[in-house]
Amino acid sequence: MAGAELIGREELAEIQDLFSGDKVNLYRYGGGNYKARELEERFAEYMGVKYAHAVSSGTAAIHCALAGAGIGPGDEVITTAWTFIAPVEAISALGALPVPVEIDETYHLDPAEVEKAITPATKAVVAIPMWASPKMAEIAGICEKYDIMLIEDAAQALGATYRGRKLGTIGKVGSFSFDAGKTMHTGEGGIIVTDDKDIYDRAAEFSDHGHMHLDGLPRGKDPRRAKGLNLRLSEVTAAIGLAQLAKIDLILLKSRENKKRIKDAIRHIDNIMLRPFSDENGSQGDTLIFRVRDREAALQFEAHLMERGFGTKILPEALDWHFAGVWSHLLPEYDRYKGIDLETLWPKTGTMLRSSICLNIPVLMDDVIIEKLVEAIITGAKEIG
Repeated sequence: MAGAELIGREELAEIQDLFSGDKVNLYRYGGGNYKARELEERFAEYMGVKYAHAVSSGTAAIHCALAGAGIGPGDEVITTAWTFIAPVEAISALGALPVPVEIDETYHLDPAEVEKAITPATKAVVAIPMWASPKMAEIAGICEKYDIMLIEDAAQALGATYRGRKLGTIGKVGSFSFDAGKTMHTGEGGIIVTDDKDIYDRAAEFSDHGHMHLDGLPRGKDPRRAKGLNLRLSEVTAAIGLAQLAKIDLILLKSRENKKRIKDAIRHIDNIMLRPFSDENGSQGDTLIFRVRDREAALQFEAHLMERGFGTKILPEALDWHFAGVWSHLLPEYDRYKGIDLETLWPKTGTMLRSSICLNIPVLMDDVIIEKLVEAIITGAKEIG
């Protein structure tokens, strides 16, 4: 899956370089051979932002982004009903109220639903671009209209753009993940990006027990102004990240090429509905989504693909981790969701997700594999009728 396919000698070389230095403290604050700081600098340059701060996971990244943005008790945070559970966990952990809303035909936040959900307590909107470009102009316009902060959890969209702007840089702060299913793979890891110095500082402090990292002060003399956690990225992980970042253009190029070949070969199929895009040229290309008739057809299609050696990606197989309508272990702790059948709150989203097939598009696909996958999709479509 994307960067995970390309782990090799380059990553090992970066780790060896880390340990070849005179001083390896495995901690970025101070002098020495620090890969985390280097990764942050290169990532900020790649994204075209002033600041980047690396942390221990994608979940840690959105947690720090929210904390840096000042999200806390009493705040409402609007987000999508289709996302991995991590951003909703992070909102909850900060004492704020998560407010998931319906998706639209692009599988992203429906701008109309966002606007309907706004209340005087709304502090932020977390846009989560799942492998493509949401209607960012409309969402950004709504946030500006109501003076609400726009945050992007772009964990699934590293390298994607919207109208020429990299996703993760359109809002006030953005976050990314480096786990095995993402564009870059470091085992675990994540990063936030922003042009706002105060958000950057507060996010960095939150990730390090509240240490303010003031120049000229020993670590033990650091003051603090807010509580924090230990969400730091290890130097070894950062070393892997440097090698992966150097491969990002190749990863994006091959994913886009492979996806286009597959998509062009199945466009003629009349009983599957390919996902529309607000900016398809900006998609990073590692995932293909289409809808079929209903849930039964989706499960039948999934089984057909599995028999031919092709698994699905989240839909249908991991729906329960990506749909707010089934999070009865988390949302009912809020009065807003107590005693309610969560499924009824987001019926459009539930229907779309349950009738969808999501396919991983590897970087290392040769002609034979592409042809086999296309054939599996075509015969699967015929099988469901």
